[in-house]
Amino acid sequence: METGADIIALWPRWLENVGEMRRMNALVRVRCAVCGTILRVDLDDIVARHGVGYSLVDKLERCRMVGCAGSTFYLASRTYGQAWTALLRDPALLGSFATLPPVRTALG
Repeated sequence: METGADIIALWPRWLENVGEMRRMNALVRVRCAVCGTILRVDLDDIVARHGVGYSLVDKLERCRMVGCAGSTFYLASRTYGQAWTALLRDPALLGSFATLPPVRTALG
């Protein structure tokens, strides 16, 4: 049986922690499971608060959209035009985010 540690071992090394993501100039976003809003993440801010070894995998934060009480999860991409990876491995979290609302951005 696979464990969370087995699954994350298959992920690229640059997803391990915010220090690696920052070193690789990765793109990081959060997406709200309630309102669908996607917001940029400042890795320098996260490093300042938690240190370079902090992992974003399975970390949830409160949505910053005014009037929304939802939870956001992290997404990462190596560069523009590449696929986004949801930084979730916990089966309970994956299940809770199975039906997401449409994406909301400033463009529409």
